[in-house]
Amino acid sequence: MADEARGPTTSTAAVRVPPWLVFGLLAAAALVLVPYWAWIVVAVWIADLGRRLIPPLTRLTGRRRRAAAVLTVALLSVVVVPALLLATSLVVDAIALGQRLAASAQVRAVLESLVTDAGAGVAPAAATPAPAAQSPLDLLVAHGAQAWTVLALLASAATHAVIGLVVFIASAYVVLADGPDAYAWLERHAPVPREVFRRLAAAFLETGHGLVIGVFGAGLVQAALATIFYVAIDVPQPFVLGLLTLLASVVPAIGTSFVWLPVAAGLALTGRTDAAIAMGAFGLLVIGTVDNLVRPWLARWAHLALPAPVIMIAMFGGISLVGPSGLILGPLALRLAKEALVIAREQREP
Repeated sequence: MADEARGPTTSTAAVRVPPWLVFGLLAAAALVLVPYWAWIVVAVWIADLGRRLIPPLTRLTGRRRRAAAVLTVALLSVVVVPALLLATSLVVDAIALGQRLAASAQVRAVLESLVTDAGAGVAPAAATPAPAAQSPLDLLVAHGAQAWTVLALLASAATHAVIGLVVFIASAYVVLADGPDAYAWLERHAPVPREVFRRLAAAFLETGHGLVIGVFGAGLVQAALATIFYVAIDVPQPFVLGLLTLLASVVPAIGTSFVWLPVAAGLALTGRTDAAIAMGAFGLLVIGTVDNLVRPWLARWAHLALPAPVIMIAMFGGISLVGPSGLILGPLALRLAKEALVIAREQREP
């Protein structure tokens, strides 16, 4: 009798979920994912680029999950480990570069500090003698509260990065192992018509391919060439300058010149005329030309249906809104909005 009494109330036909509860739970789930949404989105994009390798790996290993694990480990080895090593080098170089730039009171000193070793060949900008170097212990004693705040911020950032890396790896594995099933489930349960969901999903993946391959792929080629040249002409902190070149490459046509042109000027000011001429020629003829050649070539595989200036503005707007993750959010929001407008127009037309 008890089972019979519970039967009607637990049957599927009798279940009624209030709309406010559905949207409230969806909002709560979204809030849980917000801190690491950028890691998840990038993992989905990169895993989607590697999904074509799953069938042959599945035949080799015997199971899709094993193939996904192998591909995730390969991704970890090829991308994440070198990125961590590079990040460590960048932190050390960035601290040294920041100290030197902070000690420069004039534009000339700033430019010279890009291409000279610390304290070598650079005259002091003022008659005031430089303060004596302090040990970390002295700094902690003199600036205890500020130092504790900085250490807390660094620890928080490091923790967030480590957790984000774990989220990235886990998300990539889930997409590679269960991507088709997860997509089919989302397609069935999404609160929009199936065709609309497919169009928006295609625009989502298109944005990922366009950013990862079309935008940052071309920038990575430019940054790699520039970094090799920085090392060849013996410029200090070449990896920091290479990273700045990568970030500047998102500005169409002239972006990378924001980095290599000051380097060339600094070389000229310090008497390294031949290196300055070589830097300028390499920047104009190689780094600039590579952008015009590589970006259209990559666009054949990763075309993003937004003009390059619009992508740049969307990135800057996204950075202003949410910080570094705006590099992803800006173009993604704009591309999805464009697709939604196109769908709405098609629905209005007979």
